[in-house]
Amino acid sequence: LQVSVDQKHLAEARSGILSILHTIMSSVTLLWSVLHQADISDKPAAASAAATSNINLGSTKKLRQQILELLGPISMNHGAHFMAAIAYVWNERKQVKTPIRNKVIPVASEEQLLLVELVRSVSAMHTETVMQTVKEVLKQPPAIAKDKKHISLEVCMLQFFYAYVQRIPVSSLVDSWPSLLVLLKDSMQLGLPAPGQFLILGVLNEFILKNPNLESKKDQRELQDVTHKVVEAIGTIAGSSLEPTTWLRRNLEVKASPQIVVDGTNLEADVEDLMLTVMEASSFTPSVYSVHALTLLAEVLAHLLDMVFYSDEKEKVIPLLVNIMHYVVPYLRNHSAHNAPSYRACIQLLSSLSGYQYTRRAWKKEAFDLFMDHTFFQMDASSVSHWRAIIDHLMTHDKTTFRDLMTRVAVAQSSSLSLFTNRDAELEQRAMLLKRLAFTIYSSEVDQYQKYLPDIQERLVESLRLPQVPILHAQVFLFFRVLLLRMSPQHLTSLWPTMITELVQVFLLMEQELTADEDISRTSGPSVAGLETTYSGGNGFSTSYNSQRWLNLYLSACKFLDLALALPPESLPQFQMYRWAFIPEASDDSGLEVRRQGTHQREFKPYVVRLVKLLRKRAKKNPEEDCSTKTIPWEPGHLMLTLYVIRSMEQLLPFFNLLSQVFNSKASCRTGPVYSHNPTDSSFTGSKEGHKLESQKVFWSRARQNIEEMVEKDFLEGLIKT
Repeated sequence: LQVSVDQKHLAEARSGILSILHTIMSSVTLLWSVLHQADISDKPAAASAAATSNINLGSTKKLRQQILELLGPISMNHGAHFMAAIAYVWNERKQVKTPIRNKVIPVASEEQLLLVELVRSVSAMHTETVMQTVKEVLKQPPAIAKDKKHISLEVCMLQFFYAYVQRIPVSSLVDSWPSLLVLLKDSMQLGLPAPGQFLILGVLNEFILKNPNLESKKDQRELQDVTHKVVEAIGTIAGSSLEPTTWLRRNLEVKASPQIVVDGTNLEADVEDLMLTVMEASSFTPSVYSVHALTLLAEVLAHLLDMVFYSDEKEKVIPLLVNIMHYVVPYLRNHSAHNAPSYRACIQLLSSLSGYQYTRRAWKKEAFDLFMDHTFFQMDASSVSHWRAIIDHLMTHDKTTFRDLMTRVAVAQSSSLSLFTNRDAELEQRAMLLKRLAFTIYSSEVDQYQKYLPDIQERLVESLRLPQVPILHAQVFLFFRVLLLRMSPQHLTSLWPTMITELVQVFLLMEQELTADEDISRTSGPSVAGLETTYSGGNGFSTSYNSQRWLNLYLSACKFLDLALALPPESLPQFQMYRWAFIPEASDDSGLEVRRQGTHQREFKPYVVRLVKLLRKRAKKNPEEDCSTKTIPWEPGHLMLTLYVIRSMEQLLPFFNLLSQVFNSKASCRTGPVYSHNPTDSSFTGSKEGHKLESQKVFWSRARQNIEEMVEKDFLEGLIKT
């Protein structure tokens, strides 16, 4: 102050220090974290709450004070440079290895959160000041770190601000609403990179979670307007992997280029490394962000809109959602492998929206059209639960949609199979509709559609009237399994004779094929034993048993028997009367022998015993197809048959082997597996009756969940089911 200094030199000195401010901040924050660690390690030992522990530089309290005295004037006079330096250090302090998570917005590391604490400790940096300064940095980022051009300072600044908003008191956030509104509005005008726009939505969502109601109507309207703009901007990014089908039409389809996979293990790397990198102009396209935009919308959109728009204002949401659905539907129509990440994100988004009844107008028609599409079931297992929720909401709140589906099934069945039309196509259409009806029932609560059961039964019986149509009958058996899980036993009494008759019919067909195979090999020698045997049905259609459709029917029927045996006997009392026809009771597996009118006569052999014998014979003749040595595990309350497709009937031999052994014991006679068989639950034996009942409930609740997961996968088509 005593020496006269040339203002030019002073300005140069100032700009010199500001140009290395990020390096100074890096050192200062490093010291701040050392002080933090020292305080943490000393706290259990020292009871002094004054936080005056010492490190070799002096007391932590004094050092903190000196750091804040250094930063206070800088933040007051050069706020933008100060916050830009914070953003730079924020990027430096990111985690190298990140834990698995499914968040589009990166979760801050411990070191990054210390930066939030540091800024909050600087007395000059009130909440409003922080917001205004962040806005300045976004509008005109100071030229720092020229050697690190690949860092997007704006995105790092917003990542810091997002963490800051999460950690300040609600009162501070509410008081500074005008500044936050200006920041949000201005940010939308700046053309920020996509990750920056994701963070703007994240900040808005945090504000609404902390303070859903603004006192002034004007403030609430402004909040709605800014929400509308932010969501629309993210929607545009979400649609960036789409292109028009033709230049005249507004319809969109997914671009053929591969998409970035949003996977918990790689997401952080995607967002922070790939997306903060400024790519070459030629290779950079916004479509790399579309999956992330869809994922973020799936996480926050439904709840966000519900909070921002009050009950009497829900109508305002519909146009916005119609626009979002315009981008979502093309992804859901595309079942190709490269579109899978977008498909998963979109189905989560639609599922979350469907939970709010007022949104129905925006997605009802599109969801039903997708449901009726012939490729609908080509999805992975993780998407099924979301579709179940959507279909349940669709059908429950609008009974006309369910009745429309029932009518379509009835109309398809009433149309006669003409010789002049493609018979296979018509049968496939019937099977497709029946499968969708089964999925609708499966997506519902127990007995929800009980009043429609007579109509459903009529549709099933109608489907069974057509002889030798395996594609349709396989779907009927899937439907039977759904009914066992979704209808109370007393409502199914009238359907059991049909179910048992059909199961017997399929086992007779299997027996007939295996016997015919044996006869051919006996009369013609082994050379023709491998030929496909055919059977001419009553309607004159010749059917090849070994074709894939027949194998699908056999598998579907076996799975029905598997489910009936896995469920607790008291939930299927009617089936217990028919068990003896299928599985051997507590006796040897050669059948019971009795004396009748003085003649020695062999009694009925259960179908399982008969089929095991024939399958073993066939397996011996085809050593390469021999499955007789394969075993499958058996647990009470678990399904035994976990195959989704079979290529030959011999693949069912381990299942039949197991059935002929497991239930062929006095312990399981007529009542199915008893609880003491369950090795994991010893509480079933020797405990009090109440505790025993409770344990049984828990056991069957878990078992039912496992069973439902297995049945769910049987609806899927065209993808490997893991």
